[in-house]
Amino acid sequence: MASDRPSDTADEVRSAIRPTLERFGPDYWREQDAKKTFPTEFFETIGGAGYFGTFIPEAHGGADAGPVIASVLVEEVNRAGGDAACVNAQMAICRTLVLHGTDEQKARYLPGVASGAIRFLTVAATEPDSGANMTELASTARRDGDDWVINAQKVLISFAQETRLMILLARAEQGTTLFLLDLDQVGDKVERHPIDLVANRMTATLFIDELRLPDSTRLGPAGEGLACLMKGFAIRRVLAASEAIGNARFLLDRSVEYAKTRETNDRLIGEHQGIQYPLVQAYSKVEAADLMRWDALGLIERGEEANARSALAKVLASEAAWETTRAALTTFGGWGLAGDYHVERKLRESTVYVFNNLLMNLIADRVLGLPTG
Repeated sequence: MASDRPSDTADEVRSAIRPTLERFGPDYWREQDAKKTFPTEFFETIGGAGYFGTFIPEAHGGADAGPVIASVLVEEVNRAGGDAACVNAQMAICRTLVLHGTDEQKARYLPGVASGAIRFLTVAATEPDSGANMTELASTARRDGDDWVINAQKVLISFAQETRLMILLARAEQGTTLFLLDLDQVGDKVERHPIDLVANRMTATLFIDELRLPDSTRLGPAGEGLACLMKGFAIRRVLAASEAIGNARFLLDRSVEYAKTRETNDRLIGEHQGIQYPLVQAYSKVEAADLMRWDALGLIERGEEANARSALAKVLASEAAWETTRAALTTFGGWGLAGDYHVERKLRESTVYVFNNLLMNLIADRVLGLPTG
C-alpha cells in the first residue's frame, strides 16, 4: 500500500524474499510468540538464502551486500507479519567482529555466522544501575598474567538463551573493553536468568563471576571497547527503524483492507472520518520516517557521518509504528485485541522501539546544539 523507494536493489530484494516469507506468515509468528520459542525454521531458511552474510566479506563466506539489503530485508519480514529481530541481530552484530576482530577470530567464526550455523545474536552491555549509559560500567575485566578475569552483571540482554557468540562490554584499567564469548566454551560459567517481557525476545539477566578468559577473546584494543561498539550504532538504528516501518505497514495494509470491507449499520466503516483520519495521520508519519530511513542509509553507503540522521530515523519510525498501532486498534475495535488479527502482537512489539531518551539527547546535543549539562 505504501510506495517503495525507487531503487532497483530494493525492488530486487523485495521480489526475492516475498515468496519465502509467504511460508512464514502471521500465524507462524503468532505460534512462536505464544510458545515463546525461537523461530528456528525461519532462521535457518534466511541463513540458507545467504542473508546473514550481508555485512561479512566474501573472503569469510559472506556477501558483503551492504546496508540497503539488510534494511529492506528486515522491513519485509515485519511487513509480512513476522519479527525480524533475530535477523537484524545476526546480520549486524557481527560487524564489530568484521571491523575489529583478529584474523584468527574472523576465520573461526564468520563463515558459520554467514551461513547461520553459528548464532551471533547478542551484545551484553546494559547494566542494572547504569542502564544504557555504557560509560559507567560496574562490570570489570582485570588482567591476571596472560588472561583476563571478568565479573559482570548485565540486564535486558536479548536472545541470551539462544546465542552461541556474545559480545561483552566491561571496564578494564585501560577503559571499556570488548570480549567475544563463545558460550559453547564458557556457557556453564555464564548464568542466564530469563526475563518475561512484553515482546518475545528471549531476554535474560546475566551473572558472570570470576570468568577467566585468554587474551585471544578480546575484541579490538583494550580501552577502546565502547568506541568499537559505537561504530555499528548508526546501522543498528536504521535497521530498528526498518523493523518499525515494516510493522507499521503490516498494520496499515490490514487496517485499510478491514475498513474497506467491514460494515456497521449498513455502512463501511472506512466511510467514517473517525476511521479515515487516524489512518491518514499514521500513513503520513510512516512515509516521513521512511524518507529519513533512506536518507540515513545514503549517508552510510557513502561512508559519511550518519549518527544524527540514523537517530532521527529511529525516533520517527518508532513513533510512526506506535501511532499506527493506535490507528489499527481504532479500526478493528475490540477485535484488535484478539490474537487472530495480529494487531495486539504488533502493539506489544512496537513498545520495544519507543525507548528513545538517549537518541533524543544525541539529537539535542549534535543537531540542535542545546546544553547537555
